[in-house]
Amino acid sequence: MKQDLLDPLSRPAPLAEQIYHALRDRLRMGAFDAEARLAESVLARDMNVSRSPVREALSRLVADGLLDTGAWGFRVPPVTATTVAEIVDLRCLIEPVAAARAAEAMPPEAIALLRRALEQAGRAAATGNLDAFLVANYAFRAGWVTHVANSRLRDTLARFDDQAGTLRRMTFALPGAREEALGMMHDGLGGFARRDPDAAAEFARSFVEAAARYFHSKCPMDGSKREELS
Repeated sequence: MKQDLLDPLSRPAPLAEQIYHALRDRLRMGAFDAEARLAESVLARDMNVSRSPVREALSRLVADGLLDTGAWGFRVPPVTATTVAEIVDLRCLIEPVAAARAAEAMPPEAIALLRRALEQAGRAAATGNLDAFLVANYAFRAGWVTHVANSRLRDTLARFDDQAGTLRRMTFALPGAREEALGMMHDGLGGFARRDPDAAAEFARSFVEAAARYFHSKCPMDGSKREELS
C-alpha cells in the first residue's frame, strides 16, 4: 500500500528575525517616544534572549531608517517638521485612494473587526490609556489596509506605517486628539460599512491632516525643538 507523504516541516524563524518584527510592529504602533533609547541589555532581559540577536535586529532597523545609532546606542529618530511635511504630503496623495479601494471590497467580517477596534479605542480614551488607544487605533487602520487589493499600494502604506509610529504617539498623547480621532474613526466605519468610496477617502484624508495639525499646533516642544522645526 502506498504510504501518504508527510507534510514538509516548517522551521521557526530565526530569533533575530522574530525580534526584528516584534520591534518593528511596536514602532509602527507608536510604542516609543521620539528619541527614546533602546538598550540592548534591557531588551534582551525583557525578551529573555541573549544580546546578540537583539543587536542584529536593532542594526536591521537602523538600516531600514527606523532607528538611529551613535555613541548613545540605538534610539528612535527625532520627528521634525520636514519629516512630518513629507509624510503628510505623500499620505494625502495615496491614502484616500487606498481607503476608497478598500471600501469597495470590504467584507462583513472586516466591518466587525473595525467596529471592535473602535469600541476598544473608545474604552481606552475614556480611561486615558494611551498605549491601549494606540493599539486599538492601529488595529482599526490595519483592518482596512488589509483589504486594499493593490499589493504595491498596500506595501507602500506599510512603509508609511513604519515612519509614522512616533508621530502617532506624539499626537495621541493629547486628549483632544484622541477624541477627534474617535469621531473620524466612527465616520470611517460608516463609510466602509456602506461601501462608500468617497466617504472612506474623506476619512483617510481627514485623519492624516488632523495628525499634522496637532503636531504643528499643539505638541509641546522645548526651545531646541522649536529651532529644529522652524
